[in-house]
Amino acid sequence: MTGMSGAATEYYSEARPGLLRYLPSGIVALCLCFNFFLCFVNTNIMGITPATIIVCEVILTASAAMLGYYRIDRLKLFWLVILGLQIALIVVLSASKGELLIKPLRDVMIMPIFIALGLASYRINFSLALLWFSIMVTAIALCEAFLTQGYLSLFNVRDFYVAKGMIDSDVKNTALDVFGSGERPGGRFLMDLPGVHRISSVFLEPISLGFYAMIAGTYFLAAKEGISKKTFIIGLGLSFFLIWLSDARMALGTLVLVCLLRPLFARLDHRLSVLIIPLLTIFAYAIDIFHLMDRSGEGMGARFHSTMELLSGLNFEILLGSARFEQAFVMDSGLGYMLNELGLLGLLLFWLPPIFFMKSLPQEARIYVFGISLYFAFGMLLTGAFFTIKTAALLWFCYGYLISRNLRDESGNYHYAG
Repeated sequence: MTGMSGAATEYYSEARPGLLRYLPSGIVALCLCFNFFLCFVNTNIMGITPATIIVCEVILTASAAMLGYYRIDRLKLFWLVILGLQIALIVVLSASKGELLIKPLRDVMIMPIFIALGLASYRINFSLALLWFSIMVTAIALCEAFLTQGYLSLFNVRDFYVAKGMIDSDVKNTALDVFGSGERPGGRFLMDLPGVHRISSVFLEPISLGFYAMIAGTYFLAAKEGISKKTFIIGLGLSFFLIWLSDARMALGTLVLVCLLRPLFARLDHRLSVLIIPLLTIFAYAIDIFHLMDRSGEGMGARFHSTMELLSGLNFEILLGSARFEQAFVMDSGLGYMLNELGLLGLLLFWLPPIFFMKSLPQEARIYVFGISLYFAFGMLLTGAFFTIKTAALLWFCYGYLISRNLRDESGNYHYAG
């Protein structure tokens, strides 16, 4: 896309009151931690309901859409078209299945909306904002780890998930009032720390804290040349520290790969990242068929096996999106969840647009695309949890931001031919 001219001023540009410039960062921060605030309300003030959470998500998503699409240029128009296609597909599939697919729509529309918000945010210093947020998340995580009883008296995570309707009030999987996966049956995976459970911090579940740390770490690795050495070291260091606290295996493996492969990612055409998901799926299939990993429990071998079992039940109706898998539970597989709810076309509308958005990307965005492609490849095989707005808003905002800050000058005009 060449010869594009953006608006000379955005809604929250330097010509507007100073606080308006911080709205994008504020919206992303609220997406990351609004559940944390609701947990405090539920524990100390009044009970919340699933509708409360849905309303908060709608307000945040709508606010991001209004800011992101306040002024339309060709870059944002692309994502507006993707959003329209996603909505149209959901309408067709809802009619086909005889039910309104609210959750799948909420999951996929986060992508084009928060990418547009990132594209509109080229004037802000998001690297500094993300660093300070990581510091805040770490401080709260340490309080949860070492002042556990006092922390849980203010933030009863288990009661919050009961209020959300995700667990029954008479079920208690852990000795502490934390999320069900806060304590692994076999102990922590990453260097056991006696008396310390898997930490969740503001995300209220360990896997989301690990995903946040992986996304933040990938951002700092991608933006390395454009930020100070101090910001890079602290940001990446905190990311690995949070992964350790959350005992997040997938996040650790993904971020280590991004660190090791960063020099290669900086030189490759970002569109080659489209190969990552199919290649890793073939690799997982080989591991499963030759029993190279333990299928029992909830480890990587078991998750690979769950995905392969789901895929063995594929038929034409499921690919069309008009039918679902016979298995009742698909959330241990992002690939299974996508096909189950949206069919092959929905999967392609989610997976391919970020990769083929532009013919050429700036180096920062190129590294980031490879990083999130690895993240999604593992997520597609291991979990569907990466769709949550708690981490997806940040993921897609960073994608749009890294593109836009390398394409625009301070007048709002594009200066990069891609």
